[in-house]
Order: sequence, then structure tokens, then C-alpha cells
Amino acid sequence: MRYNTPMHIGLTYDVQTDPRDERQAEWDPPRVLDALCQALQTLGHDVVRLGDASRLLVSPNCLKAVDLVFNIAEGARGRCREAWAPNLLELAGVPCVGSDALALCLGLDKLASKRLARAEGLRTPAWLAVSDAAQIPERIPPAFPVIVKPRYEGSGIGIDEGAVVHDRQALQRRAAAMLERWRQPMLIEEFIPDGELTVCLIGNSPPTAYPAVQRAIDPRTRLSCHVARACLPSPDGDRQAAQGDWITPLELTEPLEREAQRIALVMFETLGCADMARVDVRVDAQGRAWFLEINPLPSLDPEGSFGLLAESAGLSYPRMIGRILDAACQRLGLVGTPVKS
Repeated sequence: MRYNTPMHIGLTYDVQTDPRDERQAEWDPPRVLDALCQALQTLGHDVVRLGDASRLLVSPNCLKAVDLVFNIAEGARGRCREAWAPNLLELAGVPCVGSDALALCLGLDKLASKRLARAEGLRTPAWLAVSDAAQIPERIPPAFPVIVKPRYEGSGIGIDEGAVVHDRQALQRRAAAMLERWRQPMLIEEFIPDGELTVCLIGNSPPTAYPAVQRAIDPRTRLSCHVARACLPSPDGDRQAAQGDWITPLELTEPLEREAQRIALVMFETLGCADMARVDVRVDAQGRAWFLEINPLPSLDPEGSFGLLAESAGLSYPRMIGRILDAACQRLGLVGTPVKS
């Protein structure tokens, strides 16, 4: 559905200028920003590129030119970085597409989202969080193999070929190296090697959980392809991402897909997400689904999960973006007279 009254839509974003800079891994390259702007223009709207949260802070008058902001800004540092733009927009009284600051903070914090998942009765791999490698007890709750990952990062940041370890000595080395490198707590999590699904959600009260997509797996590391392709140099010495033939080992049965969708819906509602999100699920050898993480600020890269969703659903990229925009407009009460898209 499109609206016959064009809007002036602001776009908040962080632009990736150097793909080799690991701190920019979550930021969008120019081609993604161009695709999103073109999609919104195809839907009949004017687009104003506002830039990142710092631009809003120093030039708040830029918001006077917009009716609504489509937020994909990731922020630059800290565990609340994804909340920067939504907080400033809320303070300025400007409506925003996407989740609010609280949902974004909870989604970025892997430990917080896992605790919420457990409180909702969902399976999630056993874990231990540490801020000092010396804190690791002799007998850890997760069984080996385990994966070590930063608590407040996304886009596979901090995960490389050395992330999965199989014994205590390797765990000590990995945790110490990662704590030194990232200066934040580490999540030590039971690694489920059998397969991974991702579920995209669009809408509100409740959102639509779209058919699960099976992520390809690197057969050697058992990391999903989006992580293995973007592997950073390992502090343990392995400096090349696994390359080769990807595999899709899961049989995506109807009961498994329904369970993955149920997990996604529960977490969307539990965090109070809005308009869009992506949920990743690991599947064990018995075919059981385990909540891994939720991203209330998912990538809208036409070549990423939402782009694949549009392709599999027979939608153009602009129509998929239009569904997200429609969800936000209905939630915010910005509903005009619909016309056919």
C-alpha cells in the first residue's frame, strides 16, 4: 500500500567509507543508502539524507524539513550506540521508522536478549559472561565446543575462525585475546554446529513472520556464511576466513519453520520492537530450534536477508521497503488514503 500524499522522509544512517575498518562493519555502504533512497522515491516520497546522530545533535534544524525519519543509523561506539539517533528523534518529537532506543539496546546486548528469551521459556544455548579471563571457572556451564563473542557487537564483529574453541586452554587464550582487543565483556556460548535459520519480521501487533531462510554454513568451521565471509583476522593466529563450498544441512520442515517463526515473534514482542526485525536461530542435530540473537535494526541491503526475503516473496525491493514504511505509518497514525502500489 502507498499513500497518495508524498512525505518528506529523512534518512539517518552511518556510511561505510572503509570496508577494511572493523569498526565500520555494521555501517551501510553507499550502494545500500542509494538503493533505500531510490526505493522511497519510487514509492512517491521525497528523501532528505540527514546523516548520522552527530549531525542531528549539532544541526537539529535539519529535522524541520521532514515529516518522518527512516532510521538505519548504527552509532559509533558503546553498548547504547544504536539508541543515539532514536533518542534524539524522540527528544525532538519527530516520528521514526523502526524500533525505539530501549528495544535497540536490548537487541544489541546479547546477554540481555538471551535472559529475556529464557524468561519467555525459549531455548537458547547455555552461556557464561566474563569481563576477565581469570573469571572463567574450572567447570563452565556451556559444554564444549563453545563460541566466544563480544557482548555488544553485531554483523559478525569479533567472530572469526578462532571463535569456536574445543578445550579449556584454547578458551582461556581466546577470551583473554578478545577481552584485550574489544574492551567489553565476552559471551561464552555453547556452539550448536548443525545449522542456522533466520526469520525476517515486518509489521506490528503482531508483525508478520516471513518464511525462515536457511543460512549457508561453512563445512569446516560450521559458522554461517555471513559471518565466515566477513571473518576478521584471528588474534589466535588464523588469518583467513574459511572459503569453499557452503552447505545447507538442515531439512526445513513445516514444524521447524513454525517453531523458528514462533521464537521470532516472541522475541519481537518481548523487546517491544517496531516495524521490522531479524531473528537468528540455531538448529541442533535433533531438529530443535534455539534462539541465538535478535536484530531490531537489521541490514536492508538488497543483497542481504531482507533482499532475499523480497525475492522469495515475489516482491520488488521498493515494495518490501514499502511494507516497512506502511507498518510505521499505521503504528504512528500517519495514514492517508491508500492507493495501489
